[in-house]
Amino acid sequence: MDGEWHRVHLLTPFVRSWLLLVALVWGFANTFVDDVVSSFVKHEPIQVDVGGAVRVVGAGLGLAVLCGVLGVLIGLGLLSWWFTRYQITGEHVRFRSGWLFRTQRQARLDRVQGIDVERRFLPRVLGLSSLKFDVADGGSSVLELSYLGRDHARELRSQLLVAAHRAAERQETARATSPAAVPDAEAGSAGADPAPGTRSGRSREGVDVRVAQKYGILSERDELRRVFTVPTARVLLALVCSPPAVVLLLLALLTAGLSVWFPEALVVVLPTAVPPLLGVVSGLYSRLERSWGFTLSEVPEGVRTRSGLFNERSSTIPTGRVQALEVTAPLLWRFFGGHRVTVTTAGKGGAGGTETLGSVVLPVGTWEQVRDVLELVLPLEQTPTDLVTEGLRGIGGSENFTTSPRRARWLDPLTWRRTGFAMDEAVLVLRRGRLARHASVVPHHKTQSAALSQGPLERRFGLSDLSVHVTPGSVTTAVAHLDVADARALLERHTQLARAARARVGARAPERPWSTAAPAPDTVR
Repeated sequence: MDGEWHRVHLLTPFVRSWLLLVALVWGFANTFVDDVVSSFVKHEPIQVDVGGAVRVVGAGLGLAVLCGVLGVLIGLGLLSWWFTRYQITGEHVRFRSGWLFRTQRQARLDRVQGIDVERRFLPRVLGLSSLKFDVADGGSSVLELSYLGRDHARELRSQLLVAAHRAAERQETARATSPAAVPDAEAGSAGADPAPGTRSGRSREGVDVRVAQKYGILSERDELRRVFTVPTARVLLALVCSPPAVVLLLLALLTAGLSVWFPEALVVVLPTAVPPLLGVVSGLYSRLERSWGFTLSEVPEGVRTRSGLFNERSSTIPTGRVQALEVTAPLLWRFFGGHRVTVTTAGKGGAGGTETLGSVVLPVGTWEQVRDVLELVLPLEQTPTDLVTEGLRGIGGSENFTTSPRRARWLDPLTWRRTGFAMDEAVLVLRRGRLARHASVVPHHKTQSAALSQGPLERRFGLSDLSVHVTPGSVTTAVAHLDVADARALLERHTQLARAARARVGARAPERPWSTAAPAPDTVR
């Protein structure tokens, strides 16, 4: 923490630009795709003639151009490395990059919620790692230090955790000693429960967890408890039963049919099908990469996920930072009891419905594992297991769930009996979908605002949509086509419960720099 500027590893620019090399190779190989496909269909030997190009250009000139291009790329890489630096002080972490267009990003250490180590395939082969900072209110703008040596990254992470905890302590002390904050701090500390992220009384092999959490002496591999590891067989079964696998099967059947009845059509169809085929394979690989070896562990800060086949990644989800949770039961997964759980976490990004590693806490698992996740990531006095169970399995209205009226079938002919909501004193549960069933859980005290909306067709049928606004993420927190009276009653009741839930949370723990309670919801009618 000397405040000096340090450079990243020398191989960083070359690791980042490996895609350029792949693009160049693909551009060269794409020239011969038609010849290869034609030879495959016509059962002729592959003939690739590059002699003409060599005679036209000249072997010496071609070699000189190739060496010149490589020299320019190496020079640009070294220039980029020279201007890529990072600085660590007692208050901030700063990262500078670029020699033509310069950028600087920084993160306040007292706002750092966690530091994760990521090792992608090529950096992992070269012994490199990157550090990703989870910053409160950081949104999708994540600060990343890449790339560093593996041992140096681990050592730097430990030092940064210590500095982050000390900076947070100084911030809390300053807030507590200010004249306006002293009464509130004393009132909050009297009879208050431990903060959601603190597991007092637990120890691991003689280590006082509270002291370890305070000074950040637990490394990224330390954990209080390994909750579960998803078996490889279940990962592969879920992959086979996923939509990309079904699309790939249909493409394979289509290709087989063409090869039998219209073999000449393959000359046109195969080159055209390469881009969508690559997209499908890429989707399958992404699912496999995010699910392979997936492990959920309990750590002092909250829970940590770790997965990766070639790219080893980990993500820490601090307790109390989860804004919403969604359990999904796809149609084909229900045959073997598979469920998927995603969360929206403040500061983790994932806006716009995208999924990141930090948003997936169970790629495919049993109902027992879903219950474990609900107990760990939602810091509630009573876990809403029964409501989530009914949200996934129930159809039609019940004692707990209010669903869309019968006239909504003209707009939702398949899902109107599934669309509905239920709530208790702590959470609001929204359900939707018939083929792929979804149940979203929103703690009342995480709600930022709520809104009703109507389109022209909905006004004609007397229906309304309700949206509950939390931190943007991959969880859907809206329910469509409710009866107008039910929607207004839900909005009013949810607003009352949100105020009461925030009052309970505020009375249990003193306010922190990264408060987990959301602001008071605004009611929009």
